[in-house]
Amino acid sequence: MQSVKGLKVRIQHDDVSVEFDGNYEDVWVSVNRYLSELYPSISIVKKFLGFVDISHIMSLLSGKAQVVNGRIIVSAQVDAKKKILICLAAAYVGKMLGLLEHDALSPKEVSIFTGLEERVTRARLSEMRRLGLVAKVDGGKYAFNISAVNALAEEV
Repeated sequence: MQSVKGLKVRIQHDDVSVEFDGNYEDVWVSVNRYLSELYPSISIVKKFLGFVDISHIMSLLSGKAQVVNGRIIVSAQVDAKKKILICLAAAYVGKMLGLLEHDALSPKEVSIFTGLEERVTRARLSEMRRLGLVAKVDGGKYAFNISAVNALAEEV
């Protein structure tokens, strides 16, 4: 994926035209904030349907995880459960942004991305599944449970 250094977005509606100019992250946040203020019901609908503010999760992961060349790098120096939660949240965001093909990871993949032993990873994933922080999906893979965003904020 090519890096975007500068981005300009123009939104026109009714007799109003606004422009947002800057780096990708700043423009993304500004456009989302503008649309949320313009159409406040959007945020209510998102909550009702279970949508999560990706920029919020990204800010929680900033400095703790990265998605680079289809791989997740967890750099946070935290305990095993926190590393796994960060890893799966990064996979969720990576999939939503089109940086990764899948948001569900096998225990082996989580182990590789976090640097944890696979047996430790499997044990913690089972505990986290019982706590509702992660979901077990087809093929024995695990995914970030979007209802765990608050736990991610507390955990990270």
